[in-house]
Amino acid sequence: MIRHLGRLAVVTALLLPGAALAVAATVHKTPTCSCCDAYAEHLQASGFDVETIDHDSMDRIFREARVERALASCHLTRVGPYTVIGHVPASVIESLVNERPMIRGISLPGMPAGSPGMGGEKQEPFTIYRLGANTDAPDVYDRY
Repeated sequence: MIRHLGRLAVVTALLLPGAALAVAATVHKTPTCSCCDAYAEHLQASGFDVETIDHDSMDRIFREARVERALASCHLTRVGPYTVIGHVPASVIESLVNERPMIRGISLPGMPAGSPGMGGEKQEPFTIYRLGANTDAPDVYDRY
């Protein structure tokens, strides 16, 4: 009986307008980075189902994701089939997931002030780059 109620809840959530199941996001980070923890909290507060995984070094993670150093940040997040680098605002990730472009992911390089998880005030629009499916040459995905 309980199993059927669980299935009914999932089906109901899928059928109701505006109802959505939380999108899973896995944040790969080092254990000592407080801005990465703040970023994970930003995603969770925005409705993502967040898991964090600590690594002694992020080098292997970035290498396996084919992320050039110029596009790297302090953490890497997996959301569905996409790789999200850096402090990308949750609303941009939501658009990515909804639009489903044929790309590997997106990147907000570095650790810009005023971005989610970072202190300070935003100085200029954030340039978020697209990681192409078949190329390592990024182009602009969005400005936020």
